[in-house]
Amino acid sequence: MTEKQPKLATEKAKLELVNSAPESVFDDIEGLRKTATIKVSRRVVPINVSVGKPKNNVYFRCHPDPALTLDASVLIGGDGSDDFYFVSPVMLNHHTILPRLRKVTIAVVYTWPGGVISLWPVPFAEETRIACWKSARTAFELSQGQWVQMIWNPDRRDYDVAIAEGINTEPLWPDDLNIGKLLKLGFADKIINTEGHPYVMQLRGLAE
Repeated sequence: MTEKQPKLATEKAKLELVNSAPESVFDDIEGLRKTATIKVSRRVVPINVSVGKPKNNVYFRCHPDPALTLDASVLIGGDGSDDFYFVSPVMLNHHTILPRLRKVTIAVVYTWPGGVISLWPVPFAEETRIACWKSARTAFELSQGQWVQMIWNPDRRDYDVAIAEGINTEPLWPDDLNIGKLLKLGFADKIINTEGHPYVMQLRGLAE
């Protein structure tokens, strides 16, 4: 009998262990608090790349590497939206385009939350008195090292630039980040390289 007693004690311990497991995932709330938060950050691969100013409900960072920016000239759609057209060098002096050109720095942007990568044509502000362009440029410079947010202030007709108070993560930039590929995705059907481009035709008052 003495040999069977340890075996019975072991089996009883196993039964007690099984029975002590919670019947519902919500029976152990404290344990759930420790494990329910996602600990793994996602490294997003750019597929569809939008072009425009970061939205006012996100914080953003611009990549600090100058190799991941491009000084260029763009046209902006006449409805005031973020509808950007990239102007190829061969069209910069076209009589229809020249007076409408806007010189920009195209920056690579990473937003929080979500980790979405986009392109932002940041206006140059050195040769203008437009306050909001200067504020946008300042936000771009700050965002290379801090999480920044831009909110339009209609009373001042300018952007309020805010710094995040508690984002402790760094952007998870893809290892193979390439501005050439991003530009191809972002301006896929909005590259003006001939005077026959539909938007140029529209500006010239010509029907297709």
